[in-house]
Amino acid sequence: MLRLATATAARPWLAIRNLPGELALGISTSKGDPAALDRALAGDARAFIAALPGQLTPQLAGVFGCGIYQPVPVAAACSTGLYALLGCADRIEDGLCTRALAGAADLSLTPLLIAGFRALGVLCGDERPQAFGTPTGFAPAEGAGLIALAGDGPWRLTASVRLGDARHETEFRDPATLHHALDALWQVVPRPDLIITHGTGTARGDAYERTGLDAGPWRDVPRLHCKPVIGHCLGASAAVELALGLEAPVKRLWKLGLGFGGHLAAVAVERS
Repeated sequence: MLRLATATAARPWLAIRNLPGELALGISTSKGDPAALDRALAGDARAFIAALPGQLTPQLAGVFGCGIYQPVPVAAACSTGLYALLGCADRIEDGLCTRALAGAADLSLTPLLIAGFRALGVLCGDERPQAFGTPTGFAPAEGAGLIALAGDGPWRLTASVRLGDARHETEFRDPATLHHALDALWQVVPRPDLIITHGTGTARGDAYERTGLDAGPWRDVPRLHCKPVIGHCLGASAAVELALGLEAPVKRLWKLGLGFGGHLAAVAVERS
């Protein structure tokens, strides 16, 4: 996990390393580090703390020699990376720091997790995954996405929404939740060039998301569905897909995250 985060963080950390001012770090793992937990259960008591969801941040801070920093711990299922990003952005906006490194990593594809997803019927198996077509489910993946934040840069975080839907333990059920988020982004950044969807490929998830995407003035905006191509990076997926979107030849984009447990996050960014 630490090797993955270190490799992913190298480029964004370089962008803010020498900037003045206080630093915030939010490198989240929604399910902790299963490999460290296995070591702890095998008798290595020192690995127990390292297995907890909030421990990747101090580990990475040690690798990069960050010194004193403000931790921003979050866990929001598939939206974890966006929640970490927005938590760090809050710190900058409130004047508590001037720079931050935020996102998520996920290396949790254990047999137990795969069995749970299989029992839920959300995996694509041997079928090629797709989003917003015939429901296939998703191909689970592992990865990390980390983004540097500061007062100036090539992109500007212009608008964001964090909402919860507590009607079901895994699914979104209230259509008003997504519609409110999309409408809020439209008020600030209308007519984006691209919307990066959540797009898991599951029957209920895609139906819920499509209903919201098709029901407003944003209905004609081009959409990018990342998971059928790169897999579903679970807790890191939202940050991974946003980082990919920042490389796109567009000026304004939205990214949606619809996490298990009703954790919704949506952001709008524009080129500076």
